[in-house]
Amino acid sequence: MRLPVRHSARQALQFNVTPLIDIVFLLIIFFLVASHFVRTENATAVELPSASTSASEDDLAHRLTITILSDGTWSLAGESTDKETVLQRIAELKSAASAELRKPEVRIRADKSGRYQPIKEILNYCAEHNIQAFQFAVSVDES
Repeated sequence: MRLPVRHSARQALQFNVTPLIDIVFLLIIFFLVASHFVRTENATAVELPSASTSASEDDLAHRLTITILSDGTWSLAGESTDKETVLQRIAELKSAASAELRKPEVRIRADKSGRYQPIKEILNYCAEHNIQAFQFAVSVDES
C-alpha cells in the first residue's frame, strides 16, 4: 500500500482580483462622469442671493438648471445660449418627464444684481407648460 505524499510546504491561498479591479474601474468612471455633470451645471460664476435655509438635492434626472448672468445672458450646462433654446429645453423636459410619469423641475441660478425680466419669462413659460416645481439657487447664510 502506497501512502499519499504529503507536502511539507502549504500552498498559499490565491485570490482572483479581476472582478475587484473591474468594479473599481467602474466606480472611477462613474465618479468622473458625475463630477463632470456637477461642474458643467455650475460652471458659470454667479453671485447668488442669500437665504437662511436650503433644500436638499434629490432627483437630478428631471431637473433643468438655467443660469442667468447679471447682464441678462442665459446659459445651460455652462454654455451660453439664447432664450428660444432655453424655452425649447423646458418643453422637452416637460415631455420627457410626462413620458416617465415624473415631476419636472426647473432650477434657476440668477445673479442677484441681474434683472427680474428673464426670470419672469421662464416662470411664465413653465406655467404655460404646467411645470410647477421650481428651485432658486441661493447661497446659505452661515450666521
